[in-house]
Amino acid sequence: MPAIIPYPTQRPTLQFGAFGQIVKEMQKALNQRLVQLDTVSACPMSVSTTGYFDRQTQNAVKYLQCLAFLTVDGIVREETWNYLYKGSDSLPQLSVGSHGSVVKAVQEALKAGGYYYGTVDGVFEAKTENAVRAFQSENYLVSNGKIESRTWRVLSKLEVHACRCNINAFGGQ
Repeated sequence: MPAIIPYPTQRPTLQFGAFGQIVKEMQKALNQRLVQLDTVSACPMSVSTTGYFDRQTQNAVKYLQCLAFLTVDGIVREETWNYLYKGSDSLPQLSVGSHGSVVKAVQEALKAGGYYYGTVDGVFEAKTENAVRAFQSENYLVSNGKIESRTWRVLSKLEVHACRCNINAFGGQ
């Protein structure tokens, strides 16, 4: 069961250059969430909890956003706040008929992992459903072809996906 991180009452948009107690709280939550997700590094990534949104924090936010299939821009907005504090429970359920950039990102991860052989087009159709079922089955999840909280949690830790996120956020460092 994932750790519950206390949700702050204020959740302003945070980006490079921001500072203060709310940044420090976000950095703490970021570190806790990264420990749960970072399965690629020998030591899970963490940022200094200085209260200053520096490049290290920005890159770590980008890494988390990528792992969580969120918009990767290094800016902490509502969807990133929600993921920091609620984890995979904050992500949408996806199934046949879903479409958009999040479906495309899932298809890319499943393709890189050797589960998906269709066109990466952002449309959740039968080939995507079959790939999700195969992924779920191989990872001891209920194989229903739908991406729900548990599937999101395991999908976020897919090694090839995490490696790609690391390269995208840090240039492979």
